[in-house]
Amino acid sequence: MNATAKSIVAAFAVLGATASILAGIVMRDRVDVGGANVAQGIEVAGLVASRESNEVPEGDYFFEITNLLKRRYVEAISDERKLAVGAVRGMIASLADPDSLFMDKDAFRVHQEMRRGVFEGIGVQLELIYIEPVSAGDRVSGQPVDPEAALLGAIRIPKLTVVSVVPGGPADKAGVRIGDYVEYVDDHWIPNAETVASFRQMQRDFNAGKVKWEELSRVQKELSKRTKKTLMPLKAKDKLLVGTEGTVQVVWRRGDESRSTTIAKGTSTIPTFSEGDGVLQPRFVAGVAGQLKSAIQGKSTVVIDLRNNANGNYRAMRDSLEAVLPAGRYGSLTIGRRTTPLEVKTANPAPPKMTLLVDAGTRGAAEAFAMAVVEAGVGKLQGKPAGHPVLVEDYPLPDGSGYTLAIARFKAGAK
Repeated sequence: MNATAKSIVAAFAVLGATASILAGIVMRDRVDVGGANVAQGIEVAGLVASRESNEVPEGDYFFEITNLLKRRYVEAISDERKLAVGAVRGMIASLADPDSLFMDKDAFRVHQEMRRGVFEGIGVQLELIYIEPVSAGDRVSGQPVDPEAALLGAIRIPKLTVVSVVPGGPADKAGVRIGDYVEYVDDHWIPNAETVASFRQMQRDFNAGKVKWEELSRVQKELSKRTKKTLMPLKAKDKLLVGTEGTVQVVWRRGDESRSTTIAKGTSTIPTFSEGDGVLQPRFVAGVAGQLKSAIQGKSTVVIDLRNNANGNYRAMRDSLEAVLPAGRYGSLTIGRRTTPLEVKTANPAPPKMTLLVDAGTRGAAEAFAMAVVEAGVGKLQGKPAGHPVLVEDYPLPDGSGYTLAIARFKAGAK
């Protein structure tokens, strides 16, 4: 075999090995975060006692699975609640939605405290941000396509991304900013979309003769090294957000720059409502609507600061709209295949003109609030929000665990 042939064989060996590594990462991510593809091909009827019909009603399915486990499992099942919680965990995971997540009791406790402005860990809010895959239709439509999404194709791997930072908290003092995402935690690599996109670009460059197989070999070795010490995004999230003692070594990615930090865990807080220098800062939690209504009373203009505001509650946001807007329909809520108007009924007949300060940390309930105020014609945006007006609710379970569920997406312009 001549040198050229050896190079080609080695190159394809590297490509195959690296592809296997990336496939393993994707599968582990699906198990950790959840994905509809995990359970594809499993027939419901095959999991329970045989029937004449292949169709098993949903209620009967869960009832029969429970009975099957109780009858046939090698150990006695003494706590049926564990089965119920496990079923909830699986159903939420099957949604493959980063806004809809099951959490154990520690993570759910931290999540609910965060809603109230009390943060453990390093003092940030982290979310799983996906680069959405590019479809064949996107490729031929002539519409602009995100270069990273084009490289990823159908693969979905999240970036564990900072969406909110507590001012004066541990992460803030370490220089962490909204939009940074996690590369390493305590020397463990956190798989991310950028790495996969980078590899795919190298594959294209190799096919075009721009990259030699030696460079591919170097990348494969680096990926192999990383995968020997990996931490899946949800595990890394818990490691950074749960607890008030100890330190964590975190490598953050911001554009082309990586920054290494050592951050001490602690407790940090953000006020649920504050007013200073004529600027109101509401966070959408229970009771804030009354504070907001009182603060705007008698004023013709107000400035509402919604920056760094990523974890609001849907019901609190609705109440706040009724505190600041006249009656009417301001946008719509998409729930499954249904679209319903967002209506304000108990209303403020004489609202002030509002300037809404927003940034990349304005998402969820805060972004929906800002968009509805603009839709009502009494407000204007200063800045650009995250582009993620998804409304999320919390559901606690009896054992202290719980889950979040994305219940609607707000859309302006559909009265």
